[in-house]
This record gives sequence, structure tokens and C-alpha cells, in this order.
Amino acid sequence: MDQSAPRKAVIVVDLQKDNVGRYGRGIIPNVKLLIQEARARGIPVIFACDSRYPDDFIFKSGHPLSTIRGTEGAKVIDELEPGPGDLFVEKRMLSAFFGTDLDFTLRQKGIRTLIVAGVATWACVLKTVLDACEMGYEVMVPADCCASPVPEGHDAALKVMGLLRVVKPSVKEVIEAL
Repeated sequence: MDQSAPRKAVIVVDLQKDNVGRYGRGIIPNVKLLIQEARARGIPVIFACDSRYPDDFIFKSGHPLSTIRGTEGAKVIDELEPGPGDLFVEKRMLSAFFGTDLDFTLRQKGIRTLIVAGVATWACVLKTVLDACEMGYEVMVPADCCASPVPEGHDAALKVMGLLRVVKPSVKEVIEAL
């Protein structure tokens, strides 16, 4: 690998058993393809996963209990087949950066470009992308690797990302650029 080229990483947000539901099933083949291609090229794959406690603030607002730390529902979906070289970030907030060591880990590895996929586009994906942009990362979000329960939320989040100059290629375009 050319050491002068910016290093990349794939961040897969919240594709966990409790989070995927009906709306997220359709992106799994694309995300799986992205992960396989990244691994084949030596690009790190990082799973940023909700890891909540039953008394977390989000549940007090009426959100149903899900992704409780240590439960089956908090595990990455089987279809993505997490590998031994993959990294995991447990998060209790929407952003994969807030209150985690993700930024430190990325900088230690010399990573400057992030490819972010996952659910929900309007919440955890968007918040992760916003934080990454503020921290100076170049960010790509393959729109066909993200989903939200409501299509309008997905589209609105992608529009906000576009205003921030976040590149939103298809998964095939991302793979060609790896």
C-alpha cells in the first residue's frame, strides 16, 4: 500500500440484531459486499455498536429497550460475519465518537478517510458523520448501505450530509475507489 495515500476505514453503525428490523434488511447485501472488499484490501472494518444499560436516558423517553449490553440483541447481525481482525466500539450515545476511543484508534492507525454505513441514517449514522466531519476526517457515505425506518428520514439525512460536502456514492463506486 502507498504510504502517502490517505488510509481508509469502514465504520458499520448499529447493524445489530435488535436494530436492523424490516427497514434495514435491504442494505445487508451491499454492506456485506463493502466489508468483504475492504477486508480484501487490508482496510480496517470497525463495528460501532449500541451498547446500552436498561436505565439509559433513551429508554426514559419511551424508546423500547434494545441493544442492552451483553444480550443477544446487541450482537452484530450474523450475515455480516464479524472477523477476528475487525474492531468493535461500544457506544451509549448516537455518535460512534461520543464517549468512545474511536477517534484515538483511527488517528493511531493513520486513518483519514471514513466510509460510514449502517442504521439509522437520520440518527446514529448522521451523528457519527457530523462528528467525523468536525474532527477533520474525509467522509463517504454509500447511500445504498444505509437505511432508516422512514424513507423521508433517510433522504433528509443524506441531504444534510450533501450540504456538508460528504460524498454519497453507491457501494459499487466506493469499491472502485478503494
